[in-house]
Amino acid sequence: MKFLPTFLFFTFFAGAMPIYAGNAVSLDVPPESLEKWYKPANKRQVWLHTMFKLRREMQAIGENARLNDQAGMAKWISRLERDYSKIGDMVPEWEKEIKPRLLPELEMFAEKGDTARVAKTLKMIQRTCDDCHYEYQPLVTAMYRAPRYDEIKVKAFNGAEYSFEDNMEDLSRSLNRALIALDDGRKEMALKATDDLTSQLRNLGDSCNACHKDKYPRERILGTVTQQNLKALQKNIAKGKVKDSQKLMGEIAVTVCARCHNIHRIVYDLRNALLPH
Repeated sequence: MKFLPTFLFFTFFAGAMPIYAGNAVSLDVPPESLEKWYKPANKRQVWLHTMFKLRREMQAIGENARLNDQAGMAKWISRLERDYSKIGDMVPEWEKEIKPRLLPELEMFAEKGDTARVAKTLKMIQRTCDDCHYEYQPLVTAMYRAPRYDEIKVKAFNGAEYSFEDNMEDLSRSLNRALIALDDGRKEMALKATDDLTSQLRNLGDSCNACHKDKYPRERILGTVTQQNLKALQKNIAKGKVKDSQKLMGEIAVTVCARCHNIHRIVYDLRNALLPH
């Protein structure tokens, strides 16, 4: 197993333990065999769906145990045995991390109606999952679930394609140019900057389908409400309503820029910090 000697000074999200400033942490790189169970190496997110099944199966066993439903427990234990064993098949390097011996014990306690031992055994199985998640989940998320913007191109004003990074820079410049012009009393410059901003956001939205195969992600961030706000912004600027325009630009910055960054950029930056090019 490779070792990643990377030291982080931030808080991990998505269920991982918090790491506070001043505390250093090093992470093990997951086995290379894991990659083939994630997109784009695989057509489906096989590993993720297996994890989702395991969580549902363990919860179902626990709920049936509380109801003392032996048939229900047997049904879900059978599914758990099938999917839990897949971990070692898909990633042989992790076979030692799981404890398949617990599954026959779980089945035995369920058959006896010993729901207390069922619950205890479930916790032991859950512990094997939690231990693996604690050690690998942040880095696996960064490696296999972070967007790769290097391969995505955005149209420029002249119709040519340019990089995502350049588009972000242009968006930032247009946004700040509009705010500066408003503050300096240059209405025409502010109008031109917001017009550029609107076009740049439209072109950015056209790139969403590189990852998203439906219209809903774009609609949530760059949809009807955003378009209405951009039109209202230009009307306010044209009427000389500086404070109203500044307030609306702040709202756009939060509902568009910050919202998109909070969804996409956190994991993207994490991956780049851990796995520099």
